[in-house]
Amino acid sequence: MKLRIANVIEEGKLGGPQVRMVRVAAALNDRAETLIVMPRANSTPFREMCARHGVPYRVLPLTRITREWRAALAYILCSPWEVWRLVQLFRREGVDLVHASGGSWQVKAVIAARLAGIPSVWHLNDTLMPGWVHALFRRVAPLAVGFIYTSRRVRAYYGRYVGADRPFAFVPPPVDVHEFRPDAPCPGDEQAIARFGDGPVMVTVGNVNPIKGFETFIRTAARLRSFGHGVQAVIVGPIFDRQRAYHRRLMALARNLGLDSIHFVGGRSDVRPFLARADVYVCPSLSESWGMALWEAMAMARPVVSTDVGDVARHVRDGEAGFIVPVGDDAAMAERIARLLDDPDRRARMGAAARETAMAFQPQEIAGLTLGIYQRVKENGASATDGKGS
Repeated sequence: MKLRIANVIEEGKLGGPQVRMVRVAAALNDRAETLIVMPRANSTPFREMCARHGVPYRVLPLTRITREWRAALAYILCSPWEVWRLVQLFRREGVDLVHASGGSWQVKAVIAARLAGIPSVWHLNDTLMPGWVHALFRRVAPLAVGFIYTSRRVRAYYGRYVGADRPFAFVPPPVDVHEFRPDAPCPGDEQAIARFGDGPVMVTVGNVNPIKGFETFIRTAARLRSFGHGVQAVIVGPIFDRQRAYHRRLMALARNLGLDSIHFVGGRSDVRPFLARADVYVCPSLSESWGMALWEAMAMARPVVSTDVGDVARHVRDGEAGFIVPVGDDAAMAERIARLLDDPDRRARMGAAARETAMAFQPQEIAGLTLGIYQRVKENGASATDGKGS
């Protein structure tokens, strides 16, 4: 009999965790039934992706906490009722196991699973959170039966709060190497891409926020001029209202450096046209558990230059599929990019090696890892949910 999983996330915007949830659920379909539970707010693209992949979902009025005081107040006041709604949903749907997605601040699914007497696995995917999140996580972590860590650095970040007897697994996000491939047709955004001209292009993908290290990206573009490369630097990702001031600071930095080749193209449902146009993909993040966009670029056979974040250095051998540089080191990043731009043959070789590396993270492979931890958590679940611990 198939396991019935409720995979819950409190953030509705379509991003890396949401894409991972849908891809894994679709790949698990013949082995486990997954019901994705999401908030109503901002989730239309998320729902549409579920529908395209044939993944069932439920929508609940789940609040999320932000720094804005009204949202924080709504979160505090509504959370008890939302937890109870989750308990009712789990029981009504006959759920065998709850998968709490989205990171350490998303606690409602873990609490609801314990109240419903259902084992839960908590998916942790970040390496930089404020103190209040740590405090909240420490209190709720004992309720989870098992844990999924996106990378070893994530486990090092949270492991001291988790009992050594709890089952865990390292499960990176999946990469759809059939959709992201260098020979795949990816029409669209022709007008935006035409603005880049025929010269070299470096691309990064991510929501515009400080953790993504876009200052490093912009300074790298400025440094590349000393190597004789006038590179078009393209940032693909939405600019949310709370990050408008940060975006203005980035534009001011570009002006101060005399750059007119920085392109903020906004969010895109399909980033492949920009990856296809890139000569080099750049990950300038200050902190990153994994970085799905990096692996999608690699699947598109693009050589990468990344800061040493997450488990990138464990899988990308420096100098083969890409280059790894210290966090914030725009000088090293510019020098590595210049090497690639100066040597088209090397770019092609490293791009081919990048795709070969990405092949290990196909959805079926990641689904198998996920099912393995589900089964271990289910086996340990009876003692955990009756209060005896795992």
